[in-house]
Parts: sequence; C-alpha cells; structure tokens
Amino acid sequence: MASTALIAPAERRAPSATADPRRTYSCPECGHALHVSGLGRHRVFFELTDERAEDPVMNRVCPVCAYGLPGKNRP
Repeated sequence: MASTALIAPAERRAPSATADPRRTYSCPECGHALHVSGLGRHRVFFELTDERAEDPVMNRVCPVCAYGLPGKNRP
C-alpha cells in the first residue's frame, strides 16, 4: 500500500517596511538596491518592489546603470 504525505502550503509573510539588509544588494556604481535570493553563483536578483519574486533580473546587469551584477558569467 502506498502512503502519501500532505504538506501545508508555505505561509506568506507580510512585506516589511524596511528591507532586510542581509538580503539586499546595492549597486556600487549607482546605489540601486535589489533583493537577493540564493548564495554564490546561484544568486538571483529581483527589484525590491517585486514582492513575490516573479520577475528576476535576467541579464545580470543593474537595471538602472547597466553595471555588472556579481556572480558567474558576468556580462
């Protein structure tokens, strides 16, 4: 007989008024702040206004000044 496990959906946290400084990145060229998910070469950058992390910065450059973001295979 096969068994199954039910897992409750993750709770959504309310967005905070101030961003967590440990999870943000500020562009050294223009100071634009981005939300960071992941570590090392697996970092993914998002705009701070993207609360649900649905639209990552895919071209690996700052959306404001086009300065290269850290990570593997910088443009």
